[in-house]
Amino acid sequence: MNKNYWIIEVFKKKNLPDIFGIDIKRSIEEIGIYNVEEVRVSNIYKIECIADKEKIKKITKELLIDNVSETFRIYKKIKIEKNCWIVEVFLKEGVTDPVGDTAKDTIIESGILKDVNVKTGKRYYIKGNLKEKEIKEICEKILANTLVQNYFIFKRV
Repeated sequence: MNKNYWIIEVFKKKNLPDIFGIDIKRSIEEIGIYNVEEVRVSNIYKIECIADKEKIKKITKELLIDNVSETFRIYKKIKIEKNCWIVEVFLKEGVTDPVGDTAKDTIIESGILKDVNVKTGKRYYIKGNLKEKEIKEICEKILANTLVQNYFIFKRV
């Protein structure tokens, strides 16, 4: 059986403010880009393993989220919202991912899975009337340290 990739996206519940998103929006305005309506931030876990969706759900609920303030989505392919830029930021190959390593160790120690790899990143949903040039500027000045991180931009009109 081949290993699969599962994507787990963890984000704040709708009734709670996204403090990180608010802070990113403020930072964007500080570099002179004012046409951003909203920024939301989520944590991404890319899990490589042999497991069904129920095991991935168990891992997420028991090990990866704060059930009081966070919720999650599990999928295999990115979902892009309408009229929204999405930026994903991940560590480059060869750069140590301490959060991913800790998640991997915790999953193994819990006994849920024995063979698993975990990579972590951030996803930013940026709503507003922005040009691709502005999104790239936001990525390189605020969202990613391009020495150790890669970023990927998605847009659905």
